[in-house]
Amino acid sequence: MDFEKFVKKVKDGAQAYLGDGVSLSVSTVLKNNGVNLTGIIFMDGDSDVASTIYLDGLYEEYKRGKTMGEIVRQVCTVYEENKPEQNLNMDFFHDYKMVKPRLACRLINCEKNQELLGGHPHREFLDLAIVYCCILMSDNMGCACVLISDMHARYWDVDEETLYRDALENMPRILPDELSDMDDFMHDIVRKAVEEKLELTAEGEKTQEDEECRAILDGIAEFLAGLPLEKEPERKMYILTNKQHFYGAAAILYPGILESYAGKLGHDFYILPSSVHEVILLADTGVEDREHLYDMVREVNAQNVPEEELLSDNVYYFSLKSGKITIL
Repeated sequence: MDFEKFVKKVKDGAQAYLGDGVSLSVSTVLKNNGVNLTGIIFMDGDSDVASTIYLDGLYEEYKRGKTMGEIVRQVCTVYEENKPEQNLNMDFFHDYKMVKPRLACRLINCEKNQELLGGHPHREFLDLAIVYCCILMSDNMGCACVLISDMHARYWDVDEETLYRDALENMPRILPDELSDMDDFMHDIVRKAVEEKLELTAEGEKTQEDEECRAILDGIAEFLAGLPLEKEPERKMYILTNKQHFYGAAAILYPGILESYAGKLGHDFYILPSSVHEVILLADTGVEDREHLYDMVREVNAQNVPEEELLSDNVYYFSLKSGKITIL
């Protein structure tokens, strides 16, 4: 079955399952780095907020043998478990004074996003571009936001400089930065993955057996997360993002943030672009080789980072003396 027929069957199956109370439509959306994704838009009759579930990844699962019934059930379950619980009153979006407190920045790759940048206010930053968005919701489920277009800016009669200034002022408040030791970060990722695999719940009443299982998981995660770093004990890495882990690479733009971390680390440092959602800070202790860092970033990007989340293949350097970021 080709992708077009697959999308139609999933839509028809989901519509039959959910009934007439939910309106479904298909849309192709231009995402980051020129990636086009096809999704089903779910609009509940009692809500003014639409949810979108993208089908490109599910199509790959279908080609690997997952049945159509399983995919339809998965799509409907994801929708029902994550549909917005409240309506959004978008009247505020007509008034820039109301939008201003919600503005934030994103960092994206400049070269890979020429089509998107053509219709959105932005400024170049090294090999990257800063674009702007309005945060609608920010909770434990993540962020919902609207990317600011040239049309929005013209309607509000604001220029790019104003958007940049206001967004930078907001971001430490609405998307606070988060710095994690790589050891702790990897431990949490591995533990969560193992826990989900064993279908343990992190919330609710805990039995003695649950506690014993979690203790075992912690030990496994700590061991697995520590393996790569034990071979290079002099290489201390930190993950910089925001509390939502949503386009958190833009945290490097926060006023004074890198100067603060350089003081804590006691060194200037390299900035490795892990993805649009986070960067890695690596203290410059004089042992790193430029080509090795570039090879490491490019290898990770090629093997582990989805195309739409890739930030850059370059390595950056922050000097406390100059207070600037440069391409290494």
